[in-house]
Amino acid sequence: MNMKRNFITRVHSYAVKVLKSGASRVYIQNREALRNSSLPANTRVSIKYSKHRIVITADENGTHKIMDTGRGELFELKNKATGEALGAVDAITATFRKGKIILTLRRQDQRRLEREKSIIEALCAGKPLRTGSFFSGLGMLTYHLKKGLEARGIETEIAFANDLSPLAMSCNLEANPIWDKATSDATAIVDELGQIPLDLIPQMHVVEVGYPCVAQSTLCEPDLRDTNHPIVGTLFVDFLACIKQANPAVVIIENAPAFANSTTLDFIRREMKGYRLSTANFNAHDFGEIEGRKRACVVLVSEGLPEFDISQLKAPASPERPLFGDYLDDIPADSDKFRYIDHLHRKTADKSVNYANTVHAPDATKIATITASYAAKAGAPFVAHPTDPMLQRFIEPHEHARIRKIPAALAALMSDIAEGRHQLVTKRGSKSAVHRLLGNGVSEKVWQSIGDFLGQYFARLKPQSALPLSFLQAA
Repeated sequence: MNMKRNFITRVHSYAVKVLKSGASRVYIQNREALRNSSLPANTRVSIKYSKHRIVITADENGTHKIMDTGRGELFELKNKATGEALGAVDAITATFRKGKIILTLRRQDQRRLEREKSIIEALCAGKPLRTGSFFSGLGMLTYHLKKGLEARGIETEIAFANDLSPLAMSCNLEANPIWDKATSDATAIVDELGQIPLDLIPQMHVVEVGYPCVAQSTLCEPDLRDTNHPIVGTLFVDFLACIKQANPAVVIIENAPAFANSTTLDFIRREMKGYRLSTANFNAHDFGEIEGRKRACVVLVSEGLPEFDISQLKAPASPERPLFGDYLDDIPADSDKFRYIDHLHRKTADKSVNYANTVHAPDATKIATITASYAAKAGAPFVAHPTDPMLQRFIEPHEHARIRKIPAALAALMSDIAEGRHQLVTKRGSKSAVHRLLGNGVSEKVWQSIGDFLGQYFARLKPQSALPLSFLQAA
């Protein structure tokens, strides 16, 4: 017994060819879908063009018709009206309904045009850009990028921040001045990325990411690096879902130098369709910092915007060189903070391990990097005793804060944590917590320079350029 089947809507993707003449061509050869939609060969159709949408409807008085090729039905559009309606896209979505076909942009292209239009409109109107921060910590990456952008007249307002550490986010919200200019819908979330409801992530123009670097560190066991890391190896999956929800025009990622050539970044690059990516590695000492902190910077820019290449940013030729002593307290030579650290001296004496005790005098212009796990271990920088080469002391938390150049209110909070006055630490305090928070931070001069460089790029998108006006008309 023949049963009448319900109509089934078909959705297919078809290529769009943009011709030199300005016309675009869409070629639909799908006998089954056309017949199912009551559009058999020789059916006349009318065409209605609108922004990002073309509707092809069965119409006995129509100007076009479904062709019969001998191998089945075929429909072709090739004219400037098609190009004007669809814009510069390489594929469209065709939805086959009863008696009609609806051509629309694919979601990827819709989202791309939305984010590009939004940032261009904000820049042209002089409105603050909406920013967001993932793995925010104390929010110093946000702070320094904001300062760099402001140097070029680009204002920002933070709309979103996330971190897994309650202590870091508490300090961030309480004392980082970035929150003095937050959007009216600003949200801060303390949780794993995979647990964040995506509808809590707002649209943002610029997102910066202090992506966890533990899997890219040389201190990590070789067989546990990158995507093999048991904790952060697959973090990019949830990260990508959050970034796609935010739909930013620009994404800035900070990480260890190995990240620039990692499998993790390769996965991110392949999944972030609709973006162009550039990378560069920077040494903070080249920009005039006391630390030789080396970091990778990855910038993704929506592909419909002009080219941006972060590798074109160069360090100044002759930066000012501060002295280590500029950041240190004047601690008496007889202080018990200076001590003999036996295991470090033993390692130094053992020529088989190639270890050097990194002790720096106040007149040093470069010191080893102060990491998040700062302690009495190989490679950690220490302060030299003024007269006895066998004695050394740790860098104090407030000295670390000076080196990191954090705002005064944040520095005061770091002292509260170290001395046990903060509600999220015990009364004994925690110097290690302070070093962890600060050691996960970034270098001021590098990231303000990156913000400045990005600000120059944004400034070129303002009305004095021909780009925004033509871009907005096309979008």
